[in-house]
Parts: sequence; structure tokens; C-alpha cells
Amino acid sequence: MKMDAHILIVDDMAPMRTIILGNLRNLGFKNIQAVTSAKEAMQVIESKPVDLVLTDWNMPAMSGLELLQWIRQESVNAKFIPVIMITAEVRREQVADAIASGVTNFVLKPFTADILAERIENALTGKNIKSLSSAPAQPKAAQPSQPAPKDGPVSSDNKGRKDECLTILAVDDAPDNLALISNLFQKEYRVKIASNGEKAVKICESDDPPHVVLLDIMMPGMDGYEVMRRLKANATTSEIPVIFITAMDDTESIVKGLGAGAVDYITKPIEPAVVQARVKNFLRYHRGYRELKDTLDTMMENAKLRDDVEHMVRHDIKGPLSSIIGLISKGVTDKRMSPENIKMIEEEAYSILNMISLSTDLYKMETGRFTLSAKPVDIARLILRITEEIHSGFAVKKLSMRNPVNSDVRNAGGVRELRASGDELLCYSLIYNLMKNAAEASPVGGTITTRITYDDMVKIAIHNAGAVPEPIRDRFFEKFVTMGKQGGTGLGTYSARLITEAQNGSIAMQTSDKDGTTIEISLPKWQ
Repeated sequence: MKMDAHILIVDDMAPMRTIILGNLRNLGFKNIQAVTSAKEAMQVIESKPVDLVLTDWNMPAMSGLELLQWIRQESVNAKFIPVIMITAEVRREQVADAIASGVTNFVLKPFTADILAERIENALTGKNIKSLSSAPAQPKAAQPSQPAPKDGPVSSDNKGRKDECLTILAVDDAPDNLALISNLFQKEYRVKIASNGEKAVKICESDDPPHVVLLDIMMPGMDGYEVMRRLKANATTSEIPVIFITAMDDTESIVKGLGAGAVDYITKPIEPAVVQARVKNFLRYHRGYRELKDTLDTMMENAKLRDDVEHMVRHDIKGPLSSIIGLISKGVTDKRMSPENIKMIEEEAYSILNMISLSTDLYKMETGRFTLSAKPVDIARLILRITEEIHSGFAVKKLSMRNPVNSDVRNAGGVRELRASGDELLCYSLIYNLMKNAAEASPVGGTITTRITYDDMVKIAIHNAGAVPEPIRDRFFEKFVTMGKQGGTGLGTYSARLITEAQNGSIAMQTSDKDGTTIEISLPKWQ
């Protein structure tokens, strides 16, 4: 992490500025400045270098969103600096506005130091952010009640209730206190009990963690403060909310408990109705908070998917554009344009238009909403066309293109069996991408061989003499996997896999330093 980064905090609330400032200093940052308004932030940004802005959303006079929009649209010095919005009140439409305005990420209040550190590191290093939440997976739904052990789940009669999936963990060394808490909540929630800190930590680290922990402080062995420290130190348990229930009612103990990370502090002897109301209100708030985080995750992921699709389409469009430019240049040089060349330019222009519409399909594939409308695709004709385009586009490499699907084979019959069941535009993009990759990986004067066979499937094999780098062979078809390729995005083979699978096919790769690389696509035959 860039510990010398200049970080600007923007928040009108003094306590929040203090909390963020303290977290940043604990992380090791030295160059930190805190201001109370967006207007002050604008003055700072225009007067000195700033590497990261952490801004609240709701501020008087000018909001954090307006500050973000000013940075992206009007700032002279800081159009591209990362901006993280820290907020507790975000509606879906507000999130959409922030994403459209160029927000780098969100941090939802309340947050842990680990989450803040993760967001800052991602922002400063430019890493792609896949998820806004580092919280553990949601607990599994309640299972049928079992006889309650001394420590563990408590039986209840709450089958079918709305809040059945929410779990409370009560931790106390006094059996009477555990019985009291169980009786208070087991009709509406699942209740687990632990008689000591060690067992409480194990339950929280299990595959079925609680939604909230009601924790006593004074216990033999591991006390409540140590349980809290252990939970906060573990990424899988750090976001489980803890409410202290204890007889320690002095101000110093309360401040210490809240400072350790507790979300609430209830003193003994407890008033049952008050405890029920406070816990129920907190669980309602926490569920809404989790839903909000899930919404943010989904919206940021969707925005990321749209960016990825744009990369894929730009990647695919370069080929037809290169062909068009080459044909036009040839026509200018020859001072004439043959009807064949004009026809080819027209076809390539249509390819570009189709690829732009393809972007919608790719986005649907990534989000699981794509529906294939299968038609017969003349794979032989498609490969002949793409072979000519690749040979022309890579003329400087003097590649040899070996393609058994020539006019003699087509005229001899048997072409009907080479028709695949799929979408012609998707097949074009799929094969073009892979042949272009083969051309890029081939040495000057190398050979690209395309082979078509069929049995129960139409199979296309594309071979070149280059070898896939060993570190990425096992992840060849994953997103953003690239190595040693200038300008590579790692999206070409990923989109090829998406398109193949969307057409009910499969794709595989074999590579070695000795034999080169072969990619085989299998697509259903048109019946």
C-alpha cells in the first residue's frame, strides 16, 4: 500500500472525522488532511496533490455526490483520483447516480478498520473490486430443531416464522442467564448458547454463524473483551455485531466496551421487555443494512460487468475495422475499388454494427439472463471468411493459413453436416477472437491450421505454434487472465468461453512448448 499517499477526509461530523483519521494513522498513513465541507475539499484539491478522497454523502450546502461530480467533470488537477464515499444512508437511485458519476467504491457505516483498509488499498492500487462486502456468507436457514446440548442451539417452536433464519448467540457462564435469554428470544429467532468464550468463538467461526452475539464480559478464562478482540481480528467474524450484557455499569466499562467494537451495551439486571425491544430493533436494522450492502454489491458488480463488456466489444471490433482501413488504403493506392472490395467493406461494416448489438448479449450471458434463439450456422463459410480477414489483417507477419474447408470441399458436398446450431454473430465473434489470438501468438512466417470434424457435434480446432505461458494455462479461459501480451485485457478467451457455453457447446485448450497450442470448440449440430 502507498503509505506516502495524500488522503483527504471530507465530513461535516467531527466524531466521524476523528474515527477515520485514527484508522488511517493506525494503518500507517502520515499525509492526511480532514475538512468539514465539500467547498473546503475543492480548495484543497485545486491547491495541492491529492491521491485519495474519502467523503461523506450527506453534508450541508454541497453533498458528497456533488463533490464527486465536480472532481470528475470540472476539477483541473484531480479528474482521475479515486473517490470513496462513506455513508449510512444510500438509496438505490443514489447508488446508481454515484456509479454513473465515477465513484471508486463505497464504505457503509458502521464499518471496521479492515474494511476501510481493504477499500483504500484497492483504490490506491487500482485493483478491480468484485465485492463491496467482506462479511462472511449469510448463515444457513434453520434446520429442524434438535435436543439442545449444554452449548449450542436451543430448541424452539418457531417453525414457519418470518424471522426463523435469524440467529442469536447468547454467551454467559451463568446457566440462569442463558436460560433467561433463551426464553426471551426462542419463539421468534434461533438461539444458540455458549457457556464460555472459547465455545462462542468456535460457533462464530463455524459455517453457521449467528447474526448477533449477546456477550457477557466477566467470564472465567476468556472474558468478553478477549472474545471481542478475537472476533474482530478474524475477517470471517469481524462484522458479526456484538451486544455486551454485563453487570459492569460504570462509565469507564461502557466506554471500553463500545470502543472495543460493541454495537450496544446493556447492564444487568436486565429488563426483559427492554432487552427484547433493543435486540429486535437492532436485528431489523442489521437486516436492512445487509440488504443495502447486497444492493451495493450487485450494482457495483453490474457496473463492472458493463465495463467488461465494453472491453470485449472494443477488442472484437478492432479486427473488422483493420480490414476496412486496409481495403480502403488498398483502393486509394490502386486508384480504384473493385466490386469485391466494396462488398467486403460493406460486410465488415455490418460486422461492427452487429458486434455493438452483441454487447447486450454478452452482458446477459454474464448475468445469466441470455436466451439462445438457435438457427443453422454455416461454419465452413464462416471460417473461410474469417481466414481471409486474419490473413489480410496480419499480412506483415506472412502467416500461412491452412484451412481444409476450401471451395473443392464445399462443392463436393457434405457441407450440410458442418452446420452448427447456434447464432451466426456469436459464432463469428467466437472464431474470429480465437484465430486472431492464434495469429498474435504465431511467429513471423508461422502457420495457423484450422480443422473441422463432426460426429455428434461440430468441432473446430485452431492450432498455432506458440505456447501459452505456463503460469496461466490452468486459468486460460478465466476473466482478466493474460501474460506477456502487450495491450492484452484477458477478455478474449473469457468471452470465447461465454459465447461457446451460451450456445450449449464446450471449449478446451491444449498447449506445450513442443507442439504449440490447439483450441477446440464443440458446438451442437443443426438437426
